[in-house]
Amino acid sequence: MSEEERGYVRAQKISINYTTARFHRRVLANLVDFALCALFFFSFFLGIRAIVTNIDPYKVREAELTSIRLNSGMYMQYNDSGNLTDTVSFLSDSYNAYSGVAKVSLASEKIDTFIVYLDNNIGVEAGNKVRDSYRSFFLSDKMVYEGVPMFVDSAGKIERNKDCKASADVRFSKAYAPFIDEYCQGYLITLVPQYLDLVRFQSNVLIYGEILPAYLIAPLLAYLLPMMVFKRGRQTFGKWMYRIGTVNRELLIPSVPRTLARFGILYFAEYCLAPFTFAIPFLVSASLMGFSKKHQGLPDYILGLHEVDLNQAKIYFTREEIALDGVSDAKKAPNFKVIYDD
Repeated sequence: MSEEERGYVRAQKISINYTTARFHRRVLANLVDFALCALFFFSFFLGIRAIVTNIDPYKVREAELTSIRLNSGMYMQYNDSGNLTDTVSFLSDSYNAYSGVAKVSLASEKIDTFIVYLDNNIGVEAGNKVRDSYRSFFLSDKMVYEGVPMFVDSAGKIERNKDCKASADVRFSKAYAPFIDEYCQGYLITLVPQYLDLVRFQSNVLIYGEILPAYLIAPLLAYLLPMMVFKRGRQTFGKWMYRIGTVNRELLIPSVPRTLARFGILYFAEYCLAPFTFAIPFLVSASLMGFSKKHQGLPDYILGLHEVDLNQAKIYFTREEIALDGVSDAKKAPNFKVIYDD
């Protein structure tokens, strides 16, 4: 098109109205986008985890951690799957169907195993800490059933009080399970430095090497990439499904820099801050979209963008394109606006 033709097009009187997309359709579109983002997150997380957990340095540390857990007696392994779980959860699992007597016997055995492990690997002083805690805990005022102590000191050894009618299940749930969970597990972390280092290593890998990358990458594919693909309206997949497009202040398709700015506000001000702010930015944006005069979300409010119904009108890149498409009326004054539906 020549410059003279362009000048003629600009002189045309343009008459086009857009209708703001209905609130419930915008909410549904956002839910679709959120579900897609969650799908990308879990897919990336599982993929990254599969790679990380098969790297030799990780496998070596995982083997060391497993060895400490099993040798300390604080964890047990299922024979069929090989999965590890803490001793109390293992004994309480209905899958194993242990009787109360068996639970008490195994729990007592695992406590003894833990003490011996500390004696041999950390030092007798560490083992004595657990012995002292065991004695004070089992002989405390809390270990009473129907007014009768459940345990007694017999020649320096803690034994079941035969005068107490507490069943084996009661003794396991009130004494052995709490002692293992609250004392032994705590001592495993505080008295075995190598164990704490290995747990920290696994936690850091999980958070910073697996969850965080997946969390940061997912919205790039769920939000930014579709807006670059669906250029006419800068739509996400959810907005494409519900026929919702975005226009700028001139009611044309937003430019790439403005689209990137919109995504940047969504990404940094809402998405990245959500875990630390109880999703307050999301709530603010949703409130603006639902109750503000122009029904704009936070990024759109800042950048002067509007979400419009594509069932009512087409979105254009330039005014020249509008004129060439036949949406013009020289008899009318310019009427290039959005109609807000309350």
